[in-house]
Amino acid sequence: MRIPTFEAQTEWVKPTEFIHVKNYGFLQTKVPANLFTKLKKECLNDKKLKEMKSGLSGKGVIKHFYTEEGFPELKEYIHYCAAEYEKKFKYIETLKFLNKNAPLLVAPPWLNVQKRYEFLPMHSHDGILSYNIWIQIPYDIKKEVGVNGNASTLQFVYPKVDGTMGIHKFSVSKLDEGNLIMFPSLFVHTVCPFYTSEDVRLSVAGNILLEVK
Repeated sequence: MRIPTFEAQTEWVKPTEFIHVKNYGFLQTKVPANLFTKLKKECLNDKKLKEMKSGLSGKGVIKHFYTEEGFPELKEYIHYCAAEYEKKFKYIETLKFLNKNAPLLVAPPWLNVQKRYEFLPMHSHDGILSYNIWIQIPYDIKKEVGVNGNASTLQFVYPKVDGTMGIHKFSVSKLDEGNLIMFPSLFVHTVCPFYTSEDVRLSVAGNILLEVK
């Protein structure tokens, strides 16, 4: 539906302010080169990868593996990103279900290994914040889009104020290798298949929890 345009009458006051409803968003940044190199080296070392069982396992679903070697350095960097996320969105301070403050705990990350035609169904994560780092993208995004407009996308689904569902898509290409996104763990999302490469797509993901002693 298209809304017709009107010429403003002399006595009409032109709108000067449009108010956006507050919502939480994404942090997106580039991982430091030395950390990315270390993570990629570990991800490509098949001999050390041990499969991780998850509630998303099944035919055609992306497989998950434990990753440990780059964790100490990654943990420090994730703490930094979480602090930057909080500066912008003030999300963590709204979570008032403990009787006192608790420090953040960066949980051990995992490796997502996605083959051609594989996907992840709609899901959310444990914890407070979650992140994803793209390590290896094997396809040409232009070829992917030519096959399917949603090919290779990471899609987040969220309720809008009118009761309908909004979708925010990340179209993942080779330019995203080394990119990190961070988001609230309860954000529901899905990973769509890619179609034009026989190689695998790799990403490292993880959650940030509250540490209660």
